[in-house]
Amino acid sequence: MDVVGTQTAKTMDTETEFNTSMSTTTDACDLCGCLRDNTSPQYTAEEFNQIIQQLHDTPEHLPMGVRQHPGAIDLGGENDREKVKMLQEECDALRARLKGTERDLEELERAYNVKSVLLSCLSDGWLQPAERHGGAYVHHSRRLVQIRDQLASPQTQFPSLIVFLGNRKKDVALRALFPDNTLSQRQPYIQLDVDSRTTFADHPLLFSHCDAKLEFHKTDRIPRDYEEIPLRWPLIDLHHASDIILSRAMFMFTDVICIFADDLGGLDAVRNMLTRWAMVGRNASSLEYRPRVLIVMETDHKHPTYETLDEMDFFFMLAQDRNVTEVFVTPSLHRLPGQALSDIAQHCSLKNDLLKLTDISRRDRKEEGYLFSVMHMAFFFQTALDHVCRAPQAPFDFVRGARAGIEVGQSHRFHLRDFLVVTRDRGWKLEDQASHIASTLLIDAYPPGSHFFSPAAVFDTLYRHHCQEALLSAELSSCCQPIEYHFARLRSRLLFGKGPPRRIHEEGLARRRGLFRMIATSHTCLLCLSHPPQHPLPCGHAYCDICAAWYGSPVEGAEYEYSVRRCALCQMSTDILVRVLPPTASVRAITIDGGGVRAIMPLRFLGYMQKILGPGCLVQDMVDVAFGTSGGGIAVLKAFRQRRPISECQQTLADLIVRFFQGHPSPRTTWNKLIQTIRCWWKDGWYDASLWDELLQKEFGVDQGMFDVQPVSGTKVAVTAVADQPVLLINYRRVVDPPGQRCLDDAMQTTGVAPLAHSGGYYRVYTAPDPEHEPQLWKCGRATTAAPGLLPPIEIPGVGSCADGGLKHNNPALICRAETPFMWASNPVPGTLISLGTGKAGRQRRRRWPRGFALRLYDSFLASMDAEQAWEDLLGQVDPANRRNYHRLNVTFPDQEPLLNAAAQVEWMTELADKTAVMQVPRALTSLLLASFFFELSSPPCYNDGIYQCCGAIRCRLRGKDLVQVLRQLHPQASTFVLGTCPLGISPFQDAVCSDCARYCVPVKFEVDGLDSNILLSLELYPHQLQLLGGFPSSLRHLVDRLRINMIGCPGLPRLPARTECKSCELRIHRKARPDFEDSSYKKRVRFI
Repeated sequence: MDVVGTQTAKTMDTETEFNTSMSTTTDACDLCGCLRDNTSPQYTAEEFNQIIQQLHDTPEHLPMGVRQHPGAIDLGGENDREKVKMLQEECDALRARLKGTERDLEELERAYNVKSVLLSCLSDGWLQPAERHGGAYVHHSRRLVQIRDQLASPQTQFPSLIVFLGNRKKDVALRALFPDNTLSQRQPYIQLDVDSRTTFADHPLLFSHCDAKLEFHKTDRIPRDYEEIPLRWPLIDLHHASDIILSRAMFMFTDVICIFADDLGGLDAVRNMLTRWAMVGRNASSLEYRPRVLIVMETDHKHPTYETLDEMDFFFMLAQDRNVTEVFVTPSLHRLPGQALSDIAQHCSLKNDLLKLTDISRRDRKEEGYLFSVMHMAFFFQTALDHVCRAPQAPFDFVRGARAGIEVGQSHRFHLRDFLVVTRDRGWKLEDQASHIASTLLIDAYPPGSHFFSPAAVFDTLYRHHCQEALLSAELSSCCQPIEYHFARLRSRLLFGKGPPRRIHEEGLARRRGLFRMIATSHTCLLCLSHPPQHPLPCGHAYCDICAAWYGSPVEGAEYEYSVRRCALCQMSTDILVRVLPPTASVRAITIDGGGVRAIMPLRFLGYMQKILGPGCLVQDMVDVAFGTSGGGIAVLKAFRQRRPISECQQTLADLIVRFFQGHPSPRTTWNKLIQTIRCWWKDGWYDASLWDELLQKEFGVDQGMFDVQPVSGTKVAVTAVADQPVLLINYRRVVDPPGQRCLDDAMQTTGVAPLAHSGGYYRVYTAPDPEHEPQLWKCGRATTAAPGLLPPIEIPGVGSCADGGLKHNNPALICRAETPFMWASNPVPGTLISLGTGKAGRQRRRRWPRGFALRLYDSFLASMDAEQAWEDLLGQVDPANRRNYHRLNVTFPDQEPLLNAAAQVEWMTELADKTAVMQVPRALTSLLLASFFFELSSPPCYNDGIYQCCGAIRCRLRGKDLVQVLRQLHPQASTFVLGTCPLGISPFQDAVCSDCARYCVPVKFEVDGLDSNILLSLELYPHQLQLLGGFPSSLRHLVDRLRINMIGCPGLPRLPARTECKSCELRIHRKARPDFEDSSYKKRVRFI
């Protein structure tokens, strides 16, 4: 019994000892312990395996009696047998536990190795001035973004930043102030880290440190995970590069600057440094903020009098420098105790002073509205650094920088003036006018997720000048105080959680719905007062593209298509469909030549397209812009403005021709021809216009305007006419001041005529000054078909006497390409353009008389209307890479072209067009199909190891099943999408259509070297035959700018709600975006959760 008791006790002691050993080992190797303290495991992997094997194979830890004297145990008693059985069970349990521990240790070792690799990749390096290949750069590691990702809630954590400058004593102080941080050795660049004790605090403490003298580092390569920003500075500024970076970029975000004077050489050196920084850092930004300066020195007990005198001289000299007092708060001096204390005890008072100064600085920032969250701090620092590297002498404007380069356009004052004039004439009170203007400014100034700058700073920076100009031009008081008051009042509602801004705006609209029912304008979107309207509603109001997207509902299964069922202004019921051009999509354009009765042939081309597409996909859905001239103008108005089926348009045009010429039989006798000639001279036309007017009114309606309600709004339609100069009659409103173009003045907008010089000639665009003067649709058709000698011109108020547009632009392709950049703010040109001709002569006209001056003038007149020559001129302006997407579909006649009024030959021309369409249409239709694709990034590009990793999806504006069906019919051998010359191995057919939302969605992941690198995304139609998708070639910078994606990951300006939510599509894209890990030699892989 004693033996058994002894062995039991020893067994328990051994087990306790083992558990203690294992717990110690586990604590030492825990990911939150040993790695944080920069320690390594007690045993290597090999040692661990040897120990486990010994514990498993040998009876070292079995009970001593069982191991040494198994026969000495008396098993005769029942109690003894039970005890031995219990010991055996304990041994079995111990062996099982050892096996489980072996697996746990293996998993721990794997996790340790993985995290060691990850931590080794994260450096505290932040900024480094560098010289490479004869140029000056700043290498930026985006360390702030890494810290942001480490924090618990970067949207609601508001950090403080302390900058430490010095050498050895600075390093000692950092180790004492932040004992829980693993600080790397001193490096020749600016380092940044976060106090690990404040990671979960509301106000994390960030600290940056660098040497007292920061110099350029010569290198031949860009460090890993660093971004290179070129310094576009004069040579003289490069000598002060470190001072410029510190004083004009870092100190704007710094709360306390801690300078170790002993490392710099004393107080005189500190004073010189502060003076130099103050000279460089004056007017660095729009902030009215000055960082605090704390100077640290050791106490000199041997010469206390000299210390006092030096301090007095130091502060006196600084007070004399006005620049220092403007840039910094009056510096304070901290003396470290000189007793023999530990480093932590010696710097305890310093830490208290630093925390007090950061608290005061944070309070000041909060009062001024410049207390940034970690999310916004990372964004603003990146923006400010880019600004300083580009223009170091210009102040950085935080309010404008928050808008990511999107300025308030010069047209804003015109829209404000238009609103003020319309509401003034309808008896609105100034209070209602100011409140509505302020609510529109609120949406523009404070998009969701943005920083809440003070309303005074925002209004002064962005809106005051525009409001004053608008009030003056509307002959009202130039005082903006009512608008500013309501702007500040509405902003306070945001602070109290009454937002978002759009909800506040909608509440104001609901209160003023009775007032809005009395007003209407065709120049300004009354919802936002920032853009021209594009989509008229039945109630008389009109939406711009952005408001149609925000106040409409995305259509199921469609891309950038919205259903507007109720007017947000007057709350009246509406039911229209609006289509908006996706930000990254290309423009698809169709133009139709003039040619009288020959205009039936372009409709045959369109009819053959419709036949290939099938009934589920309309030709009109594949066109964004449609221009027409003369008979082509009638076809464009019927097919794209009224969106009638192509077959119906063919029948309508044929009926118009037959009915018109049946009412005007040709004179048969010479006397009748003479009388008709005299009448033509007297009435300015061979035919009577009354019958043509009657036919057009019956087809288009008497009262329907050109800029009026459409069944599906979104296609830009224009027809050409000629008054004293070429005129465009349009169903849209031009963007008044697209970037890089000349803004139209108020006089042009008031008269409705906007002249413009361009490469295609000189023309003007007519927009009615008010809805009452909008030209009727039938008059536009009448104006574009008024061929000289056949029909007299028509008078359109505001334009003048209008004749056939074919006199100047018989082929409207050139004028279409020139006008397209004014339709959208992004200034696009047509990515795909289909020009439909009305036939050309098969051989030259034979001359019977000598070519005198009269014939030369006549030939010159005909050449001005030569559609084929106009097409050649257009191709000369197109980039060679894009010419393959510009198609000319035309018929070649065996002899000369039929006359404009050759109604008897319509049937023959139809047959000729049908034969030609079979050969020419498929290639053009392929370009339209591929132009319907567009690519969207699903998340900000990730910068890693010198490259940008991008993930997004290829989408299409057509319905998914219709697209796949037509593309498979035209190109059954289409195999894969191709990036550059690298096949992606992704089929355009298989799994391309989402089974849930029926939209086309193909996730794609790729890498690019830089923001401006050329991206070519194409489809392999046949082996080794590629054709680019819509919107390409492009660059990553263009994609990011168009989609309003913030590269830092900070919420920027809101993107349009492109489509209804689909979890299936999002899941496929997120799966594609997951990082690819290299195969591991372990049986199990590490999972990142």
